[in-house]
Amino acid sequence: MQVKNRPTVLVLGATGKVGSKVARLLVESGDLQVIAGVRSPEKAKSLQEQGIEIRHLDLDKQNTLEPVLKGIDRALLLTGYTVNMLKQSKAFLDIAKQTGVKHIVHIGASGAPTNEVAHWGWHQYIEKYIESLEFSYTHLRPEAFMKNITDFGWLNKDVITNYIGDARWSWVDSDDLALVTAETLRQPEVHAGKIYPLAYDTATMSEVAEILTEVIGKPYRVETRSPEDFLENMLKLGAEATYIHCVYTQLKLNIANEIPNADATFDNFEAITGCKPTSWWEFVEKNREELIY
Repeated sequence: MQVKNRPTVLVLGATGKVGSKVARLLVESGDLQVIAGVRSPEKAKSLQEQGIEIRHLDLDKQNTLEPVLKGIDRALLLTGYTVNMLKQSKAFLDIAKQTGVKHIVHIGASGAPTNEVAHWGWHQYIEKYIESLEFSYTHLRPEAFMKNITDFGWLNKDVITNYIGDARWSWVDSDDLALVTAETLRQPEVHAGKIYPLAYDTATMSEVAEILTEVIGKPYRVETRSPEDFLENMLKLGAEATYIHCVYTQLKLNIANEIPNADATFDNFEAITGCKPTSWWEFVEKNREELIY
């Protein structure tokens, strides 16, 4: 039920790492009515216990969208890692426009000036569609997530699997992405019309291993493998083929040093959030229990 005088905000992906953190931050702020749109409400019990309203929403089933979007003022558009994000986003945005949603925060991907990494382009198409529908909007463009080291299975006990050779990446902590997302949903009047690239530390895989070794106090080493090994492994694990081929292309371009500004960092975080972004050293310290072997 909508609470009078408090804007309503819909958070997609609220059972995932970023979406759940965003939802919690918005509840803690106390100035919004927070609604989580989730495919599996049974997985959202912890959010419900924090006073977050749970509504069933499946981006692949358009008939679930309108009932959830009615009465929503602001929304976080966050999709899964498949080519279906294109049709899912279009359907969501069309119905959001019809139901009167005013502000959209979209979590996209790198805006590096290359046309060869297809899924980065997918997100840019979505950004332009948001603009064409004349929403108030904020586009977020995170670079590589520090959490990929565990979420993609790159860290196995004391070994980091390296698929990018000596390339230097720019990185962002997913908790920092969540903090920026929450702020742009809380204050659309401040962040409307803005595009925020998000990356605040740089490192090669060898340097990540060195940081792990220094902070945790145990030796970590790097095992270099090819992008072809990455592709084969991810397909065996059931990753969506079209998306994973995009990542495979990115890895090959990184090794060849053919992605401009792959190690670019940005100075917008403190202005948005009022605090400093997480460095690799701080990330390892914060997550040491998960990273230690």
